[in-house]
Formats: sequence, C-alpha cells, structure tokens
Amino acid sequence: MIGWLLVIGATPFYVPFCLLTGRPFSNLRQRFGLFNPLYVRGHKNRIWFHAASVGEVQAAKALISALQQIGVQADIIVTTVTEQGLAAAKRQLKHTALCLYAPIDLPWVVERFIRKLNPSIYVCLETELWPNMLRLAKARGVKTLLLNGRLSERAFRRYQKFRGFMGQVVRCFDSASVIQDIDRERYLALGFDSTKIEVHGNAKYDLQIESLVECQNCRPRPSGVSKRESVALHYQEMLGLDRDQPILLAGSTHTGEEEIMLAVHEALTATMPDLVLIVAPRHFSRLDQIKADWQSKDVSFQTFSQVSAGQRTARIIVIDRMGELARLYAVATYVFCGGSLVPRGGHNIMEPVIWGIPPFFGPYMSDFSDARNLLESAGAGYLITNKEELIDRIIFFHHHQDEYQQASQRALIIRSAQQGAAVEQAEIIRRTLAAPHMTQLHQEIL
Repeated sequence: MIGWLLVIGATPFYVPFCLLTGRPFSNLRQRFGLFNPLYVRGHKNRIWFHAASVGEVQAAKALISALQQIGVQADIIVTTVTEQGLAAAKRQLKHTALCLYAPIDLPWVVERFIRKLNPSIYVCLETELWPNMLRLAKARGVKTLLLNGRLSERAFRRYQKFRGFMGQVVRCFDSASVIQDIDRERYLALGFDSTKIEVHGNAKYDLQIESLVECQNCRPRPSGVSKRESVALHYQEMLGLDRDQPILLAGSTHTGEEEIMLAVHEALTATMPDLVLIVAPRHFSRLDQIKADWQSKDVSFQTFSQVSAGQRTARIIVIDRMGELARLYAVATYVFCGGSLVPRGGHNIMEPVIWGIPPFFGPYMSDFSDARNLLESAGAGYLITNKEELIDRIIFFHHHQDEYQQASQRALIIRSAQQGAAVEQAEIIRRTLAAPHMTQLHQEIL
C-alpha cells in the first residue's frame, strides 16, 4: 500500500519535471485525457495497446496483424509516450488504430482514459509497467496482459530494490508472454505468478518471408528453387548481376555513412574487383544531396530506377524507390545496417536475418539493443566500430566462406526461433476475449 501511495504522491511532479528539464511534453491536453475519441466502429471488443516508443510500436503492429490473421475483430487503440513513437504509430497504423499519447499515470487521469476508451483488454508491451494504469484497469474489470515482455538486467536490479511494491504491480496482470527464458526468470523473481507467464519470442521480429516473396513483378517460383533464390534471381536479372557476383548492401544509411560505404567499397575492390555496392538511404529526402556529393567526387553510380529500366553500367547503385529494401536483402552477399555508425539508434537488423544473412552493424544500436544482443550472442551478427573493421571482416569471410556459411545458418536458426511469436501472443488475446465472465465495461464516450 505504501508503494502505491508513493507513486500517487510522486506523479504530480512529473509535469514540472518535464518543463524544467526540457523533456518533450507535446499535446498536454491529450496526455491528461482531455479529448473526444470519436472511435466507435461497432465491434464488441476494444483492445488498448500501450507502446512506449518506436520499438514497441513495431511489436503492436505485428500483434495487430496477427490478430487479423486469426480472425479477431476488435477496435484498436495504440498509445505511446514519445513523440517519435506516436508519429510512427500514426504512419504505420493510421487505417487500423486510434493513435494517442499515453495518459500521465495519475489516478484521475487514468480513470478518465479508461472511461473514454472503454477497453476490453489493456496490453502492456515490453516493459511499460505503469502502476496506476494497471491497478485501476484491473479494478474496473479490464483484462490486463503483458505481451512481448522483457526485463533488462539493469531494470531488474532497479525493480528488486522495491520488490514488495513491484510484486503488487506485476500481479495486476492476468497473463503474460515474455521474449526469453531470462525475462521469465526475472519477472518470477519480482513476484509474477508462474502459472500465468509463458515464453514465446519477440513479436516484432516475427518476420514472415511469405509477405516479402509476394511481389507483383516477381516471376512464379520454379520448382526446387528456394524463396531466397527466387527473389535474388528477380533482382539479379533486374540489376544485371551475375549469379555469383558479390554484393555489399548498405541499408537505411544516414548522413556520413554513405561516405563510409564508398570508402569500404573502394578498399574491397582490391580483393573483389567485381563487387557491387547498393546503398539504400533511410530518408529519400536526402537523395539529391547524396547524388550531388557523389557527382562532385566523380563517383560512378546509377539509381535503382535507372538500372531497372535498362542495362547496369556502374558498380554502385543508390536506391531511389520505396518498398524495395526488405526484399533486396535477398540478393546481398554482405549487409551493413545503417543508423549505427552514426548516433541514430540503428535500424532493424533482423530484416536481413530473414534471408539468412548475418548483418554488420555499428555501436549505435540503442533502438534495437535486444536484436543486437540476440544476434551477437548467437554469432549471427557482427559489431563493427569503424570502416576498417568492416573491411577486415568482409575480407576474412570472403576467404573463409565455410565460416560465413555457418554464421548464415545461425541467422536462419534465429529467424526460425522468432517465427510464430506474434500469432502465439495474439492467441493469448483471443483466449482472454473468449474467456467466460469476460467483463464488458459500459461504453461511455465523452
């Protein structure tokens, strides 16, 4: 009880804290629940996903897709804490969900949110443990789930200092699915009921290769040809590449990384004279600047659109068409994932893994630290801190193809371990909705 009182007493200081420290505090009215949701679609059930930021939004997107796959019909709400998270949610889920800032964890604010949104289920994603939210949702009969749960060693040590209080918090969940066995052990140590927690992998890395293979321009897959080979053949023909020609693909690059990749390509051509470099900038708004920089340096290159419309004449290609990168990884020999040699938080290093390619990435991987840890611990991905390390790694694997093939096999094992995670977690939602005595709150739209 003391723990709950401390939380309630401390939360009013959150607003002045944000103002004094300059932390983002956009849309204050929405965070206090002063909005009209205008979100009535007539579905019997309503599912509220709470995602802290961009990474959790990816998990929500995977789970929403899985719910549709297994036939669950419900109104969907997604709340986020950060401005970047809300922007990602609105961009990716604008036709699927009502996207809002999360409520401040004050009892009267949370009560207002619950009354207005009237959820059947509240889904907390990853590590978003808001005490008042969980306590009041449970008190009002809203089913509470922890999905895609994880608990870092640092957070675990911090929570252990308040084990009694955190035990009350985690026992507010009706059910949970966590990513790894270590996450389950940590939640159990905090007091989670062992009969209510399962391990199902990471939903946001549940990448379905079938959705990538199905492209309008790809030919039907011949008998005996693997899915990767089929997509690779499509791009080899489109880009005028020989079947065994080495390809270095730099995906989702940011300012500074294109220049690094040019230097890497130049160094590697001494060992691999026919190496082709494909660069996919993260933001196409930078394309004109990239092309101008390369032209000023007399770099011979073509855009993807130019190559796909005719014969390739350059050994460097810059991607200028949306929606190609996830499939393009299939044609790559080596992959560098951008936003990681410059402080941008990294990008989804699991995308090349779906094709069995162990990616290289820089040290700035804060947005995908769990994926980094997963791949590094399995020997299915490689940290490089500068261009020299990347050059050395690629040359080593070029001369030791057996070791690179072993790393590729480990990447495929990681991929297999993640497949089905989203559907398994969506099944928990379906079972919860179908459970007898499922409490339906009286709908109140203010």
